[in-house]
Amino acid sequence: MSAKGSPVSTQVNATYRFGRFQMDPAQRRLLVDGRAVALGQRAFDLLLTLVERRDRLVPKRELFDVVWPGLVVEENNLQVQVSALRKLIGNQAIETVPGRGYRFRAALEGAATAPAPAATRPAPSDLFGRVEDLAALCALLETHRLVTVVGAGGIGKSRLALAAAHTLSGRSPEVRIVEFAGLSEPTLVGKAIAQALDVKASDASLGTALAARRALVILDNCEHLLNAIAPLVEVILQAAPDVTLLATSQEPLRLPQEQRYRLMPLAVPTGSESDARAFGAVALFAARVRASDPRFALGDENLALAIDICRQLDGLPLAIELAAARAATLGLRAVRDKLDARFKLLTGGSRATLRRHQTLRAALEWSHHLLGADERTVFRRLGAFAGGFTVELAQAVAADAALDEWQVLDTLSSLVDKSLVSMDPGDPPRYRLLESARAFALEQLAQGDADATLRRHANAMRDFLVRIDDANMDGHLRTDQYAARVLPELDNLRAAFTWADGDGGDAHTAVALAAHAGSLIDHSIECIDWLLAVDRHVDDALPPPLAARYFRALAASNMTRRVTNARQVEAGTRAAAYYRAHDHPRRLFSTLMRLCLYQREAGDGTAADATQEEARALLRPDWPVEYHAMMLRRDANEACIAGRYAEAVPLSREAVRLCASAGDWRLEVMCRIQLADMLWAMGTLQKALTEARALAQSLRERPVPPADMDMHFTNLLGMESEFGNVAEAAAAAHEALPLILRTGSRYYEEWVHFFWRRGQHDVAARLCGQCDARRKEYMVQVNERRLLEQARAGLAAAMDAPTLAARLSAGAALSDAEAIAAVAQALGEPPATPRAG
Repeated sequence: MSAKGSPVSTQVNATYRFGRFQMDPAQRRLLVDGRAVALGQRAFDLLLTLVERRDRLVPKRELFDVVWPGLVVEENNLQVQVSALRKLIGNQAIETVPGRGYRFRAALEGAATAPAPAATRPAPSDLFGRVEDLAALCALLETHRLVTVVGAGGIGKSRLALAAAHTLSGRSPEVRIVEFAGLSEPTLVGKAIAQALDVKASDASLGTALAARRALVILDNCEHLLNAIAPLVEVILQAAPDVTLLATSQEPLRLPQEQRYRLMPLAVPTGSESDARAFGAVALFAARVRASDPRFALGDENLALAIDICRQLDGLPLAIELAAARAATLGLRAVRDKLDARFKLLTGGSRATLRRHQTLRAALEWSHHLLGADERTVFRRLGAFAGGFTVELAQAVAADAALDEWQVLDTLSSLVDKSLVSMDPGDPPRYRLLESARAFALEQLAQGDADATLRRHANAMRDFLVRIDDANMDGHLRTDQYAARVLPELDNLRAAFTWADGDGGDAHTAVALAAHAGSLIDHSIECIDWLLAVDRHVDDALPPPLAARYFRALAASNMTRRVTNARQVEAGTRAAAYYRAHDHPRRLFSTLMRLCLYQREAGDGTAADATQEEARALLRPDWPVEYHAMMLRRDANEACIAGRYAEAVPLSREAVRLCASAGDWRLEVMCRIQLADMLWAMGTLQKALTEARALAQSLRERPVPPADMDMHFTNLLGMESEFGNVAEAAAAAHEALPLILRTGSRYYEEWVHFFWRRGQHDVAARLCGQCDARRKEYMVQVNERRLLEQARAGLAAAMDAPTLAARLSAGAALSDAEAIAAVAQALGEPPATPRAG
């Protein structure tokens, strides 16, 4: 049973007398005829809770939360305590309402003090991460008479409603709870409300019977009885002006007077925030594990695992509580590793909880059962999306001959209302299924039209990418606009490519996805892997425009050695020939700018010069800034390599100015990264640091995609380290690490230098060995080459030859995952004696 209430509240001077009994909460004593009797802690708390809340029926869930806060216990514990109390104070003192809860029925005597007002009662102690939600809900209840807390199953609606009732109880003479979870017959709704409010009334007379009452009434778990509840709510609102109604439901009541409060999942840290333990999801997880295992402590060594578990569970409280119960016995790592089988793992909720909340599957099956046929169809098809989707993509994937796009749109809106699809704010808004809901939808999809849906998904992502890529290549989108449109769909593109390139997929769709993802290489190097994977499908049967786009993308893979120089020259030449023959000047320009780079790298300066001049001749004044900046950056780079620094720096600064004037922030950032890197390569380290630090501050205020940010903060790390600023380098390292963990960037030259400079020779040597082993996979730039040479010389001076050789050899065998783990671990360790100079 998970806590949803508050500790037993008492008033210091309160005493309660009934019959032969006197209850003294301050001394925690029960007297019979003036003599104290033995009463256990749980029994005393249970009796006190029932006495204090004697004006209403107390649901079993609330009793568990108050008497056993934070603990997972079986329902028979409550039955045992109630039975013991009845033997002591009499069977009639405590009434049982089957399936709902208990109520104290003995009459209090004399000047017994009423329950303490809400202002003197402690706030709910276990409402993790819901302080702002509670304040917002209470504010709504102060000004509106009908408020519905809407949210997914297991998100904590009932807990929040009870907390709000607790907070506001001092302002309302009575608080009543109507629990609909166990009620399946719509005709009994009115009777349930009347019984909870102690009135004898039919549905027609319910409003009249409540006309003089002042009360806050919680209508809990309404979603399966909306058509029966809504009319009665209207009757009460019209006839009983001092009754306030607080409903909880997966779907709103849709009444004109209704104020909806949509409850979102608990907050989960996005990275390695210093206050990660204070996030609601992590705090709840830690508390629930500790309730099952008091020895558990959330420390630095297991914090990342807890965050990962909470993130994979989308901050859903029910799933987190079930995972915590497993973690107490299996350990955090085992739970994290088994989350792919979450419906088998996340079971075993307390029998005191709602039956549908005892397993994650049961909660989702309950929600799914409430859907109509079209809603179930669209819901399972939406499971094909990974990481969210737009309305247009949903229509493309979920619609078919029997369900048109407009029906999909209406059904999507209904699924949002029913809390199975989340809507994230934005323009345009994005929609998503929480990961647990998506896993359930995929199960349903596997039993139905999975092949057709996954094909539509791959085709939809292909068509989307073609449109965006064409607009980008033809200059109709700025680079930052392209990134803003495409990066949110990266997970969908991965899923689509995996299907298209697999058994039963579609080869041409796979090639199209890989080819038109070419511009994404700057953001995700895995796109190169896609290009190499589909190379086997590139033959004469491939449509020529698609073949040209494939070769152009292959020619764009300049940051890796996985594509040989000869292959890049060949790919660029073939793409340029097609675009030249079919009069695509902008696409030809961008292809030629890549081609000349590889020709120069191959030592064919004459061909490179000719190719670059052909590109320059194509450039037109009215072309977008991106093309002009590309030429300026190339000219600046050529001048720098040739040692013409007085020419190189102004060219680079002009590229920055041009991008800034066009408002293309991402392109401006790329030009500023190049400028700082160029100043560094020229040996003007102080000027490079000034530029790099200024850009770093700007990026903190105006972030760009992580793939660009990780490059800059890694460069800044190298500059600070080379300058001897170990503390400043460490600060840059802490900013760079979360970024490279997200992007998969694995270039360690700056890290080698930093750890050597910080005196951490062992990890520096191993990372140096890893760099040596991967030398053929990517181009090592001049600054990185210099850093590696400095660090290697320093390591040779600091370590004996056999030890250094052993560390280099061990590093050469490191996988990417092992290398980044070594970086993360070393960064968290205190530095050894730093080396200066």
